[in-house]
Amino acid sequence: MGESFQGLRAVARVLIMNSAGELLLCRSRGGNAWVPPGGTLEAGETLAVAAAREAVEEAGVAAAVGPLVYLQEFRAAGKSEHVIEAGFLADAEQEQPDPARGAVPAGPAGRPWSAWFIQDVDGPRREVRWFTREQVAALSEPVYPAFLRDGFWDALSRPGNPYLGLVQGK
Repeated sequence: MGESFQGLRAVARVLIMNSAGELLLCRSRGGNAWVPPGGTLEAGETLAVAAAREAVEEAGVAAAVGPLVYLQEFRAAGKSEHVIEAGFLADAEQEQPDPARGAVPAGPAGRPWSAWFIQDVDGPRREVRWFTREQVAALSEPVYPAFLRDGFWDALSRPGNPYLGLVQGK
């Protein structure tokens, strides 16, 4: 007999790019990895609407959600749930968080809002930061999904939609 699972969870992630071509990543809930904003769909939401909501909730920035970039299917580690994750490319509508969210700048003196700390609406206080391709590749911490270190950037350089397809599970 196969493993049983408790349910199916739909997750939307948003890969937000700023005007300088940098990617926005947040510290994961456990703080041990860098991830794009994302989370579980709420009742009645589409994947794209959930992606936009998660950008505001986790990073404090609004984003214009664009094309689907990847789909991923996996079993959540240590949980008995089946996850379907969709990642969307987005343009930053603002490159620093809404002041009402109480974010604290954490970037260098010349660019204080290149990084910040913000309270996630339904989770921990998070570090959020804009990264260049080279900075993502050089991170010593894990980056999720792993293709954000290379394949994602290669896809962006191709004309048309940078769709990566169904990527390998977590």
